[in-house]
Amino acid sequence: MPSTAPATAAGEDQRRDACATREAILKMARRRFSSCGYADVTLRDIAADAEVSAALVVKYFGSKEKLFAAASGFEQDAERLLDCELPQLGEHLVRTLLDYHDRTQGDPLVRAVFTSSRPAGAQFRANFEHQLVSRLAERLTGPDARLRAELVCSHLMGLGASRLVLRTKAISAEPKENLIAITAPLIQRWLDDPL
Repeated sequence: MPSTAPATAAGEDQRRDACATREAILKMARRRFSSCGYADVTLRDIAADAEVSAALVVKYFGSKEKLFAAASGFEQDAERLLDCELPQLGEHLVRTLLDYHDRTQGDPLVRAVFTSSRPAGAQFRANFEHQLVSRLAERLTGPDARLRAELVCSHLMGLGASRLVLRTKAISAEPKENLIAITAPLIQRWLDDPL
């Protein structure tokens, strides 16, 4: 009786390759949607970035709007950003975000700015609100927790936009550790203190 082991191994390799391809497409879609508006991004652009065919992007996601909806999920990014105890969260937020910039040349918070008014933007807004802002506000003690959480997110958005979109001279040139040392205490104050 012939063994099925090679076929099983081949099937696992194909599933792994399919997952890796899907993730590569999503990564490039997030990068494109973060740095350009929805209307300025094409499936061909994303396919070229991911080094696959546009037909393969359609096979995995169906359409640009469905790809956008998949790319707008915020849960993994929120988990990384919030994965720290409150007394050190200010530094962790800034460091994690700057590391994300260096690694991907994108920013999940800046994506919120570019995508909130686009088709499927309502879903991204809902994800952003539920998965990051509300979860952060729930962790804060004292009055004005929601306002403080929104201020933290808005400050981080501004930092990302300055570095990746506007590429302002001083912020872009500042070493990462210096930016963390300057910015983290400001963020931590909103996390710790009532306004």
